[in-house]
Amino acid sequence: MALSGQQAVLAPSLRIVDRAYFAWATVAIAYAIAFLQRVSPQTVGLSFMHDFGTDASGVALLASSYFWGYTLMQIPAGLLVDRYGVKRVVLCSMAASALGSAAFALSPTLLDVFMARLIVACGDALVFTALLKLVAQSFADERFGVMSGISQVSGYVGGAIATAPLASAVSGFGWRACFIVIACIGAANLACASVALKPAAATHTNKTFKSVLLASWRALGASANWGCAMAFASHFAVVTTLSGVWGIPMVAHYFNISPSAAGAPLLAFMVGNALGSIFLGHAADRTTSLDGSLIWICVLRMLLIAMLLPALAHTFGLVYVGTVFAVLGLVAGGTVPLVLKCTKHLYTAELIGVGASVNTTSAGIFAGLAQPVIALAMVTASGLGATSIHTTRPAANDAGYLALIGILLLMSLPGIVGPLLIRRKLILRA
Repeated sequence: MALSGQQAVLAPSLRIVDRAYFAWATVAIAYAIAFLQRVSPQTVGLSFMHDFGTDASGVALLASSYFWGYTLMQIPAGLLVDRYGVKRVVLCSMAASALGSAAFALSPTLLDVFMARLIVACGDALVFTALLKLVAQSFADERFGVMSGISQVSGYVGGAIATAPLASAVSGFGWRACFIVIACIGAANLACASVALKPAAATHTNKTFKSVLLASWRALGASANWGCAMAFASHFAVVTTLSGVWGIPMVAHYFNISPSAAGAPLLAFMVGNALGSIFLGHAADRTTSLDGSLIWICVLRMLLIAMLLPALAHTFGLVYVGTVFAVLGLVAGGTVPLVLKCTKHLYTAELIGVGASVNTTSAGIFAGLAQPVIALAMVTASGLGATSIHTTRPAANDAGYLALIGILLLMSLPGIVGPLLIRRKLILRA
């Protein structure tokens, strides 16, 4: 009888846990799709340039339109999740992403491309904040670090798919067909999420936009919070520009290989991201110097980026470049848990959504402003003249990629300054 009673109690508990993981999985898949969308310009860039008869500035438009849409929705993302709960926000996000992907695949002009990518980004911008909120609500506090790290890994899985696998698919079926398939997968995930996710708890209806806006305004007045934002913005803009916009074209140019073959080092980068997020994220839970760790990891990232200079790549070969990308992935993966840990310490668990919004808004603005500057510098340094619309033109030459790396190193400097602003507040909270 006692055993039967225990089974009766355990059964509903297991069902609740199973539903929590199922619900988490649908949002994690949405985040994987969002990450794929973010880094896909590097994979489709050469085909995109050929189809629209454009150059590096066209790829920059493709990338910056996503960053601007992503940025515009960051502060609203925190407000919407806090006010309406995860389910309603995530379903709207998935719908926008799927519709935007289909529109992108069918776009006849660059203006249509810009608008479609803007819609995709506005939807994708809501996902990570909602995913963090879902983890905080559905799992015990002692599992927050592990589940947030695994949540980040789901994004890296999408990023990995956007490298060699997507490049092969684009070579075989074309970029338009690939994004129609992505739109269909997003729509199917939307249907699953509508069943798996629970409606918002009653406590959400007691919150107002005014209260969360006031909390956001107070957060903007703290220099330590800006330091955290600087650290994340530097990481996000530098890593995404390299791994999500110019990585594959750069490797393809260095070694005169196809985009699908050039995707291998970027795939190694995404695998490194996943491993770094788990193992270095585990170490982040045990470090006593978050600010110092962020500074050292930024310096290491700068060193690795400098190791991708054209002269070094030509001297040491493709395996060398792949190894550098893999180690860079480990470093990049370990950076995010450190920033999330700082965010939780600075904002507390109650306002982590606001903290995530401030960080990602700063990152999106930085990345969006940087793309046209980078494209102009690369085109100017490369000195490439106009070519026929029907001729595949290189995005840049060695001089152009040298300019890219130089700018990425300059963009890394806020990652050193930011942690210095965090230090005093972290000490006071310790």
